Amino acid sequence: MQSLIKKNIFLQENTIVGLFFSFAIIEILAELFSFKVILFAFRPFIAVVLLYLYWITSNVRSLLFFVTVFFLLLTSIFILSTSMLFLILGLTGILIHRILLIFYILKLNKVKDFMPIVIAIIPFILIFSYLLSISDEIPENSYYPLVAQNILVSILGGVILSNYFMNQTRNTPWLFIFGLLSTAMYFTVFIEKCFLFNLPPTFFTPLGMILYVSSYYAFYKFVIDTERMDVDLQEYNYQNNSLID
Repeated sequence: MQSLIKKNIFLQENTIVGLFFSFAIIEILAELFSFKVILFAFRPFIAVVLLYLYWITSNVRSLLFFVTVFFLLLTSIFILSTSMLFLILGLTGILIHRILLIFYILKLNKVKDFMPIVIAIIPFILIFSYLLSISDEIPENSYYPLVAQNILVSILGGVILSNYFMNQTRNTPWLFIFGLLSTAMYFTVFIEKCFLFNLPPTFFTPLGMILYVSSYYAFYKFVIDTERMDVDLQEYNYQNNSLID
């Protein structure tokens, strides 16, 4: 009976993963051919499918995961609008989302020593500060939001980089892949908006979508693996305590 349940969950997970990447392919094609209606209709579904995927595969069903991805869902809706109010809401949403991401990763990894993180943040801060300083085309009203984004992405990158070197567990590769892809995604957007804004978005936007979908799938896998590691550890401790008693 237990094996049948696991098999059903496995089949469900693979089906939802296939659906997740199918929506991503539709989004990439919509970006290439500038089908705005399809973009608006399907982009939020990527976050919705990710939430459902986590719901059916997680034994913990952490509220923090749902809140973090919910802000990603809101941002994916607001950022498509040309309204200044929606753009401001989208920017606020992504800032909150990144703060929650940092907190969630620290919580999952049970970080106690923050000095390696501080050291790992420095290269990211230097790179993004340099790129910001040599860009002459940034609008004045975008400067401080960009600074805030640079700081948060640098902290996120520092947290993930320090974890890769200081905490080698089975969930480390997924977290490192997430950090690599999400940093590359932000770097791509940063370069496009600040340096190559005169070029058509036919290359950068689909690339950003590929990085976006792949990075959040890696984040989901990191969360699931971490939760399963914690459950295995609890069962191991319980069995040891039972033997001692």
